[in-house]
Amino acid sequence: MASSPIQLRIRNLQSREVGVAAFETESEALLWLSARPAFVEVMGMAGQVSVPTEVQERLRAAMRPMDGDERLAEREMELAVEKEDLEREKAARAHEVEAQARHQETMRTADPERLMEIRWRFDSGMILTDAHDPRSIPDVARDAVLAWIAERNEWVAARGQTVGECTVKVWPGKMPAKEDERVKEGRFVPVTADEKR
Repeated sequence: MASSPIQLRIRNLQSREVGVAAFETESEALLWLSARPAFVEVMGMAGQVSVPTEVQERLRAAMRPMDGDERLAEREMELAVEKEDLEREKAARAHEVEAQARHQETMRTADPERLMEIRWRFDSGMILTDAHDPRSIPDVARDAVLAWIAERNEWVAARGQTVGECTVKVWPGKMPAKEDERVKEGRFVPVTADEKR
């Protein structure tokens, strides 16, 4: 039986460039691996769904082991990658902190009559979905949410269910002229009535 083409994923330990080493036969791959070029790491098979296990074992066994210089280059590359990952994480955290600070300032100076998004759970009551929204939930908004929940409870009662949690957008104070409902929109998750006991 003719051997199948072999493709190996490779990476240069000095430049970090990645690529593919392709061979027409297993024999060619074995020969290349036994004299693996300096500072070229073999990372595994490339783009092949099914290479027999015994073939992969022969390929691994044939590969020239890394020498001291290559092991050192590999470690230096790993440390460089770790450092870059840490720097990216640090930059991402700084960006998040900055974005939160901007959002907090926006919330602090935003129109207090704007829509208020409220989350309600049967076991924990009402909170604002935005932790940076400094407003307190007024009674008129609480009453509107409770009335909205009561109406949905009627919808699902015949199925032995009740509202378990919901998120509702409600006008907390003076309503815009074109609005005739205090609750703008909402969504809820029904649960079996027993779950609320």
